[in-house]
Amino acid sequence: MRRPSWWAALAAAGLAAGCASAPTDPREGGFFGGVAGIHSGAYDARVREREERLERLRAVQAELETERSELDALHQTREQQVAAERSRLARMQQDVADLSQTVDDLEARHGSGDQRVQELQTRLVSLQGGMREQQSSLDALEGVGPGGGADPAVELRRRQLEEQRRALQREYEMLLELSLELAR
Repeated sequence: MRRPSWWAALAAAGLAAGCASAPTDPREGGFFGGVAGIHSGAYDARVREREERLERLRAVQAELETERSELDALHQTREQQVAAERSRLARMQQDVADLSQTVDDLEARHGSGDQRVQELQTRLVSLQGGMREQQSSLDALEGVGPGGGADPAVELRRRQLEEQRRALQREYEMLLELSLELAR
């Protein structure tokens, strides 16, 4: 009697294993599904698929890190350029303040009715207005967030501000020459 029950148990196990087809998800199917997954290669395929997806994610992460580093470097460069412009503008403001004092001294010496002194004062006021505008524009440009410098419009505006500063510098130099001529 013992033999038929042992054979019956073995037959039942074989039948259950035979009925278990290789599932698409090796986690399903219990013990026999796991055995079938190992023999059919479903586990290995799942591991390979996950490893490939992990590699793709790592590649995307590396690209994003590279892009972030480039944007950080660009932002730092822009900040340095704006800081340099601020420094040049501050020096120029001090020079204009000195020139304003010189024009005031010339006015005291030549009188307020002197046409040349009045022209110097008018041009000096215009120069000071341009410098205030330059300062406001730099303040607005500095408010651009990280990566904002990559925007062509922002880069164009920064270059325009540099050119305006150079024009203001030339105007200052001309006024300085005029004031020196008047001082003689």
